[in-house]
Amino acid sequence: MPDQFDYNSTRNKLILSEYGRNVQNMVKYIVALPTKEERNRYAQVVIDLMGFLNPHLRDVADFKHKLWDHL
Repeated sequence: MPDQFDYNSTRNKLILSEYGRNVQNMVKYIVALPTKEERNRYAQVVIDLMGFLNPHLRDVADFKHKLWDHL
């Protein structure tokens, strides 16, 4: 049995709540990457994932730009 449980109430507040904690953790990882090219490459993958998680945004004009704004 684990010594300490990981409750949501003890975690940091979700900034991107509509995408979940996993996407937020990916963004946190991307921010720490050393080069801009690497950050952009990883960010494109996360943008695609965000679009997959929220397919209703695909009906919005220029939805990738909207996802970049969220990111």
